[in-house]
Amino acid sequence: MDYKHLADQLDMDETEFSELVTLFVDTTRTDLEKVRQGVSCGDPRQASAAAHSIKGAAGNLGFTQMADLAQKMESAANSGSLEGFDAYITDLETRVDALTPT
Repeated sequence: MDYKHLADQLDMDETEFSELVTLFVDTTRTDLEKVRQGVSCGDPRQASAAAHSIKGAAGNLGFTQMADLAQKMESAANSGSLEGFDAYITDLETRVDALTPT
C-alpha cells in the first residue's frame, strides 16, 4: 500500500498517516468484534452500526475497498440480512491485517 500517496492526499506526512492507520487497525478490530457479536446474537442493528463505523473510517483514510465492503455489510444489515457476514468479516480482517504501517 502506498502510504505516501494516501498521506499526500490527506495533506499529511507519512508518520502522521501511519499513526492514523495504527488507530484505524485497532478501532476496526473492535468494530469487527461488534459485527461478529451482532451476527451471533442475530442483531442486524448492531452489525449495521459497527459496519457503518468501519465504512466511515476506511473511507476517510482512502481505503476504498474496505469502505465499499463495509457499505455492503451495512446495507445488508439495514435490510435485516446477516447472510454472508462470516465471509465479509474474514475479508475485512485479512485487509486490516495487511495494513502494516511502514
